[in-house]
Order: sequence, then C-alpha cells, then structure tokens
Amino acid sequence: MAEIKKIATRESYGNALKELASEGADKLVVLDADLSAATKTGIFKKAYPDRHFNCGIAESNMMCVAAGLSTMGLVPFASSFAMFAAGRAFEQVRNTIGYPHLNVKIGATHAGISVGEDGASHQCCEDFALMRSIPGMVVICPADDIEAVKAAYKYEGPVYLRFGRLAVPVFHSENYKFEIGKGEVIKEGSDVSIIANGLMVNEAIEAGKALEAKGISAEIINIATIK
Repeated sequence: MAEIKKIATRESYGNALKELASEGADKLVVLDADLSAATKTGIFKKAYPDRHFNCGIAESNMMCVAAGLSTMGLVPFASSFAMFAAGRAFEQVRNTIGYPHLNVKIGATHAGISVGEDGASHQCCEDFALMRSIPGMVVICPADDIEAVKAAYKYEGPVYLRFGRLAVPVFHSENYKFEIGKGEVIKEGSDVSIIANGLMVNEAIEAGKALEAKGISAEIINIATIK
C-alpha cells in the first residue's frame, strides 16, 4: 500500500509563496511577526531575503505596514498565528485594510482547536466570525493545496487565509485548480451530504468511508471559500 503524503497547510503556504516568486510574482512581499519558523514564511525568506520583513512581535503594526506597502503597488502577505492576525490586530485589519479595501493578504496559521498543545489562548476559533464581519474581505480555508495562495495573490482586494498546524493527507492531484468562491464535490453520494473545509475535509472523507461500510452513500463537499 502506497504511503499517503502528509503536509501541513501552513507549510503549503510557505512553499506557495516561494513558488509564486520563482514564477515571476515580482510584486510579492512577505511580512511576519517573529514567527517565520512556525508560519513557514522562512521558506520564502531563505530564497528571497530582501523581500521578507520581520516586523517583530507587533502584529497590529504589521497590518498597517502591509497596508502601506499595498498602496505602493506591492502585494503583501502578512503572516502570524490566527489568534494574533485576526484577534489582536482586528482593529487594524478592519480600519486600515478592510475599510479602504486594500490589496493585502493575511496568512493566519495555528487556527482552531487543532493546536491543542499550544494551549487554549492560541486556539483561535473566532477568526472566521471576525473576518467574515469585515465588508469586502474574502475568507479562505484550504484543505491541502497551494493553489489557494496563488489564487489569493491574483485576486485584487483583501484576503484572509486560514492554515492549520497539523500535517494532513494530500488528496488533490497536481492538476487541481483552486477557484475562489467555488465548492468542490470530492465524492458523489445519494443519502447524505457532508460539507467541510480545512483540516476537517480529510475527516469528512474518512467519515464517508465509515458510512459507506454501513450502506450509507455520503456526498463529500469541500467548501474552501467561507466568504
């Protein structure tokens, strides 16, 4: 039996940023709040040190710096833990990025309860609610691929990208093309539909297998775009 490839979506984020730059995304710059090893923007930093800016443990300021860079025609990806990117810096994201509808991308990792070992203070479960409340903010939670990051780069306007800490199975092929706002039917089914995103998509796939063993046909849908 072939071994299933596993990779954390935060690592896919770092890889995607490097790939974008290597493919000619010359306007791409990456900001981090002293967490490049955890957000995996260190992958980009190693390849393009002049385009990576460590803003220190000052997430609110980082969002304002990203906003300023976007007004110069650059496409900044501001990176941190979801608890800080959506929580601590909410006012700056709302007023400095969302209100003027600036072309800033927010890469937020370690979201949800799956960061168990980091403690309850870091288990940001309210980031979807916070980011959805900002008019014009696109909210994306990819399951396993790097195409979502590339789609966010091409999109004109603010985007919040949610990534996980844990490595998850890769179920998309290399031919998969992500589209903002489009759902994806992973498995057809006739009895029940299971809709999931992010880390929960693979869990939904496994649930579908368990139901199939009991004679229940489950449709599995990946909704990566929340808003």
